Amino acid sequence: MVPVSDKNMDDLLAQLKAEFEPQPQPKSKANQPAKSPPPRTTSQASMNQMLEELRKELESGRGRPNNTPGTPSPSSTSAQPQLSAKEAAQARQRLNALIDRNYQEQAQKREAQFAEVQRQAEAKLAEEKRRQQELIEMQQREELRECRRKEALREEAKTWLAKLDPRSEEGKWFQEFSYSYENKLQAAIDYLEAMQETGL
Repeated sequence: MVPVSDKNMDDLLAQLKAEFEPQPQPKSKANQPAKSPPPRTTSQASMNQMLEELRKELESGRGRPNNTPGTPSPSSTSAQPQLSAKEAAQARQRLNALIDRNYQEQAQKREAQFAEVQRQAEAKLAEEKRRQQELIEMQQREELRECRRKEALREEAKTWLAKLDPRSEEGKWFQEFSYSYENKLQAAIDYLEAMQETGL
């Protein structure tokens, strides 16, 4: 549709009114009483309503080329508010501030996660060291206990050898038993240890 100017619209409305409105009655003679105008019919009221809607439609479509819906005219586009350079700079600053804050939050989360992982690793390492230390101490206690037991067995073997009668049956048997040893003390230690293990 070609854009309608104010004059063309007014002419069009006048033509529509001329077509639909009733023609004026000829003047009556002076001696005849004046007749009251006929009441407005429903068709005239609807015609006026249609004219009003047409006027609104034409006015809303002014300045829009070809009356294409959704296509903003240059006047409507220029009427839209645009940001000034200061407002645009402020908007960029706010955006940059939001980006920086988000980056800092993410960095803090990553640091907290790294610190937690490091803390767990250190706790695990400390627990492993504690277990190793306990194992070493346990081994040392076992070695010390074994050393004390052997020392006590050595003293017991010395005492047993001093009391052993070489002419007795046990003395003669031990004499034969100790031939494979470097000395009788070591043979006595092994003999007494075997006796303790068997419960004799």
